[in-house]
Amino acid sequence: MSSLTRKQKEVGLIVLSSLFCIAILAYSYFTFYSPKKESFAVSETTLTTDRQVLFALEQQLADQPEIPVVSSLELQKKVPVDPLSELVLLQIEKAEVLSQSLVQSVSFTEGPVVIESPPEGVETLQELLVSLSIETPTYTTLETFIDELEKLDRILIVDSIQFSSSGEVTTVGQEDEKLQLTLTFSAFYRPDLTELLEEGPKVDTPPPAEKGNPLPANNGVVTGEVESSKDETALVEGQIIENIETDEEATSDSDTVSSNFESQTYTVQPGDSLYSISIEYYGDRSGEQKIKQANGLHSNKIVANSTLVIPK
Repeated sequence: MSSLTRKQKEVGLIVLSSLFCIAILAYSYFTFYSPKKESFAVSETTLTTDRQVLFALEQQLADQPEIPVVSSLELQKKVPVDPLSELVLLQIEKAEVLSQSLVQSVSFTEGPVVIESPPEGVETLQELLVSLSIETPTYTTLETFIDELEKLDRILIVDSIQFSSSGEVTTVGQEDEKLQLTLTFSAFYRPDLTELLEEGPKVDTPPPAEKGNPLPANNGVVTGEVESSKDETALVEGQIIENIETDEEATSDSDTVSSNFESQTYTVQPGDSLYSISIEYYGDRSGEQKIKQANGLHSNKIVANSTLVIPK
């Protein structure tokens, strides 16, 4: 039998419970709370350090001068986005004039460049292959022609040069024959860089000096420039009506026309212009004014399928 009283047992249980609670609190503190507290302190220190580094970088960035936007024009002069065969043709014509040579034929061929194990970024490189047939007087003019081609900023690779001549002059009466040259070279472009298309080199061509477009527009119905505004469209329609009325007047007053000058009629075809008709009938553009006067035209615009009076 135990000699402890009921009260002593209750006190003992209370003491044991308190010790157990203290042990649980101590375990929780050292197992959960203390590591979390240390981790939070480390995170707070790291955050403070990162803020200081960020402030230093922002200050350094603010102290640096502003970097201007660089255009790709200079690079595109060497390898453009477009083939720009027009610029190559202009350089060929310049070389032709300066070297006193004659370019007999020019052909352009576009296609991909075949490169074994191409470096990164040039998988889509395209080639503009140019073939020339040239007639040149001497070797000096031949060198001048090639030197002028090489002045082009664009990267060119000469694939082949073949020329033939009649040989050395051995007699007094023998005339020097011109050299026949076949030249093939390659230029390159990057059609995949479409976002840089507007920055590329442009063909320097002046605006038209009040000249009509000789090519057919609006499905070949009306020649000249395509009218984009309502006023210009109304002007074209008025011109059509005026030309029709002029044709009717010319038909009704054929006796009067015949008394002024001998004439014949011509039906305007799609693509015709006053210039081309004047060249066909007069050999030069002097007939433009005569045709306009005979048909009562106030401009150089004519309508397909209309009939014009052509003075002889």
